Amino acid sequence: MVSSTDDQEKLLSSNEIHEASMDDEKQWHSLELDAGRRLKANKFTMAFGSYRWLIDAFLILVITGLLLLLHDQSKDSQGSIQVGGDSTGAGPTFPTQAVKFESDMSFTPKNTSEFFTDETLDSWKKLMPAGTRFGSIGEPFSTTSMTHQLHCVYMMARIFSGIVSNNTQKIPDDYYSHFFHCIDYLRQGIMCSADLALEAHDAMDPDDLGPLDGGWSGIHVCKDYSQVISYLEGQIAEGVRVVLPIDD
Repeated sequence: MVSSTDDQEKLLSSNEIHEASMDDEKQWHSLELDAGRRLKANKFTMAFGSYRWLIDAFLILVITGLLLLLHDQSKDSQGSIQVGGDSTGAGPTFPTQAVKFESDMSFTPKNTSEFFTDETLDSWKKLMPAGTRFGSIGEPFSTTSMTHQLHCVYMMARIFSGIVSNNTQKIPDDYYSHFFHCIDYLRQGIMCSADLALEAHDAMDPDDLGPLDGGWSGIHVCKDYSQVISYLEGQIAEGVRVVLPIDD
């Protein structure tokens, strides 16, 4: 007769064997899962490696394209405003021309009393756009640096001619401050444009600063002045700018 103690021992031994078997099955299943994962990872790595050159080439193209785009944007931001244009970038970019300066005594007669003739004034007025006027009293307005500079050159010549020819009644009462204001303003305008045209001088240059002086020999890169005037006349007509008369 088998004792109950023996039965209990057999039952416990059977349970232990079953549990050990279950543990082995779990371990094998876990190993199979790990092996499957490694196999998938290896396949992905192999597939990625086979196309790695294509991915690298694509990334290089993308980076190169972005660098070129940034370079173009930087270039545009630096060069989009033409020298002598508005700082906001408003307005067109004018075509340029190669121009040789020429002496023209109709603007600067040697007889200073002739500076006050209608003929001389008309020559200067032709440099200005149509529609010049004085601004209304108390009315804010925007004028133009180019016409301001022309006005300054004209007024300096007028003041000089008035003093030399003893026609001081034809020059402004504040001619002293007006004259030196214009010198300072034109100084900065010249520095801003910084015209680098070469002017050839030789030993045969005449001393009178006339048409044959070497200072007239340079070929200058200039905006198409006819288009500048046309643009300003459009701005005047639209009320964007007020351009004062040259003899203001």
